[in-house]
Amino acid sequence: MSDDDLESGVRRDREDENEVKVEDEATEHNPTSTRDRDRYRRPLLLWGGTVGFGLGAVVDVIVFHLILQTHHLLSGTYDPYSYDGLRTNVMVDGLFLAVMLAVAVVGAAMLWRTVNRARRRLSGLYTIGAVVLGAGVFNVFDGIGSHYVLDLHNVVHGTESWNPHWVVVSVVLLVLGGLLVRIATPTRVDGV
Repeated sequence: MSDDDLESGVRRDREDENEVKVEDEATEHNPTSTRDRDRYRRPLLLWGGTVGFGLGAVVDVIVFHLILQTHHLLSGTYDPYSYDGLRTNVMVDGLFLAVMLAVAVVGAAMLWRTVNRARRRLSGLYTIGAVVLGAGVFNVFDGIGSHYVLDLHNVVHGTESWNPHWVVVSVVLLVLGGLLVRIATPTRVDGV
């Protein structure tokens, strides 16, 4: 190999380095660049989904377990119409509520951290999509896992007729969240 070949190889390497630096600088200032979008995609999806999973469970417990007083977590095992069975169900519902509230708070804290560390304004639509997706994941898990596979409880005590409706609504939430995440970009472009 001659000195000219070595020199031209070094020149090419320097040119490649300069191109990479220019590309990095362009990416840093372009909120629509693929690299910039991908930087926030996973954390927003993960932590937004965690918030949604926790909030989906919290809403479930508050509305169905406490207000409507149906759908207790272990009503398939402990009769909610007996005093001891109701006490056990309410206690387990309360513990479940505390755990899911903690999941939502941890998700919200990590989501807040992600948003505050970002050098760009992040998309609210993408984040809302991640939260709805997380709520859908919880409800599908509850609908299929708790109602059918584990047979822990039904949507309404004593009848399975509402279980398919629960799964359908859960899948709709899942699809809606997935669509929002798919159509939105993690970084804001048009103020959306």
